Amino acid sequence: MSTDSNPSPVTPAASPASGRMLARYLRDARQARQSGQHHLGRQAAANALALCSQPQQQRQRNEALVLLALHLLRLGQLTEAVQYGLEAAAGLDFVAQAGARADVLCTVAMACNEMGLGQDALKYALEALSSARIDGDPLLLSWALNRAGLATFSALGDLEQSVSLLQQAQLQASQVGDTIASFSALTNLGVNYRAAGMQQEVLGNPEEAQRLFLLARQQFEQAEALARQGDNLHSLATSQINLAEIHTNLGDLAAATTALQRSRELSVQGHFTHILRNTELAEAALLHHSGQHEAAAQALRSLLAQGELLEFDMVVLAHEGLYRLYKDAGQFQLALAELEQLRRIEKELANQRSSTQGWAIRKELEITSAQLTAERERLQAERERLRAARLEAEKALADARMNELEQAALYDPLTGVANRRSLDLEGPARLARLGTETGGLAVVVVDLDHFKSINDRFGHAVGDEALKKVAQLITLRTRSSDLVARFGGEEFVLLLQEDVVESTLACCERLRLAIMDYSWQDVHPLLHVTASFGVHWCEVPQTWEQALRAADLALYTAKRNGRNRLQLSGSS
Repeated sequence: MSTDSNPSPVTPAASPASGRMLARYLRDARQARQSGQHHLGRQAAANALALCSQPQQQRQRNEALVLLALHLLRLGQLTEAVQYGLEAAAGLDFVAQAGARADVLCTVAMACNEMGLGQDALKYALEALSSARIDGDPLLLSWALNRAGLATFSALGDLEQSVSLLQQAQLQASQVGDTIASFSALTNLGVNYRAAGMQQEVLGNPEEAQRLFLLARQQFEQAEALARQGDNLHSLATSQINLAEIHTNLGDLAAATTALQRSRELSVQGHFTHILRNTELAEAALLHHSGQHEAAAQALRSLLAQGELLEFDMVVLAHEGLYRLYKDAGQFQLALAELEQLRRIEKELANQRSSTQGWAIRKELEITSAQLTAERERLQAERERLRAARLEAEKALADARMNELEQAALYDPLTGVANRRSLDLEGPARLARLGTETGGLAVVVVDLDHFKSINDRFGHAVGDEALKKVAQLITLRTRSSDLVARFGGEEFVLLLQEDVVESTLACCERLRLAIMDYSWQDVHPLLHVTASFGVHWCEVPQTWEQALRAADLALYTAKRNGRNRLQLSGSS
């Protein structure tokens, strides 16, 4: 069985045949993604990347980076997946290549999530969601919703919202007939239900834990059925390890044993080292549940003996398993030693996570800076050439390119949602379409109450964090057809596609309560945030200025009436 070491690319070829080789490697990497043979796909993507040495091969280089990041993720090489993924994202145009950008940001979000970087995972998942909405591909939207759902539970512990996002992802995937995307959404639903069940066990709520475990098993069984239909080796192996773990939680040890045997066979066949190590952990848990404490301890010690080959998360889980074994066996000295070891490991893990986050930030800044410098130099050279040649037609073309670059800046850098420029483009277009499509459009102005006092009392850093959290809460609770934009300062504008005004008001009320009920103490112990909503309902075309003015006046009325409330335009 091969190990998950860094891929060794071929030496770039200098012959004319290199173009054909590049196309073949990219095709092989794409096919391996579909079949789940990620050890083959990783090597093919690395070979393709090594052949992309010419400036005109930037498109192929971007695709090779996207594929390599995905295959590394599936093989458990998480840090490398983040590194290649962020390099790919930095090289992709925000609008013209929004689809590829959404794809690779989904990979980065998943890798961050598996490394325990929940907030980073949510950040990249929401960026992926924005890019998928720009691209308009329903399958990409499914994957972005999937990653946002998983990260929402990891970062915020919000099971209800996580389930909602993952169910939307599964519905999108079913509508386009993509079994791999459907499998992933069902699997992540099961993973979150199981994690929530384990939390309830720790809290001493066995009945609630049992209910959540049964929900998890239902999702895992549906995922397994899909994996068998698609005959994807990685999906099959994943489904078996998930079933083994949930059967163990439910006490069905015979079913768990069968699933573990199948998981081991598939992991060896597909070179899925990460899944194989998960299988070994699950086997130890099964031995523990069946009362074979010494055999379980030996299995965990054997796993830890792999040393540097073992990922940090596996090391932590193995020591946690030993702690529980020794505690249940009454070997309290050994249990205490495992707790002390866990504390040392968690410090190392925190350092590794900080290092990965720091690298990611530096890489984004480095690549973005290089791109801006190169583009600035290119445009300066172009202007000089045009000035010397006095070719007005070419100057107009350069100006058009400058305008195009300006149009790409449609998103607010602080919150990640659309900005006022995007709103000014989209608002009039959507209002003009009214009457030709069913339903209507709500223009909603949202203003954070007493925001100046937040900045004055707690500082602008807390104010900025509050704005980012509000943007996240609104984005996660609106649909892909809606537009969320930061209008300026503490004000947001929403364009909500609804059939009737009552649906709009219900949606805004959910958003108001989500903001009011959020645990703002996590941002600052004394912080509490509420928002006022001004709503203008449109069923026929009208000017953007009229609609925005009406929503703004409704907001003023909501403020006068006591804040933290909704106000529909035209009503008192």
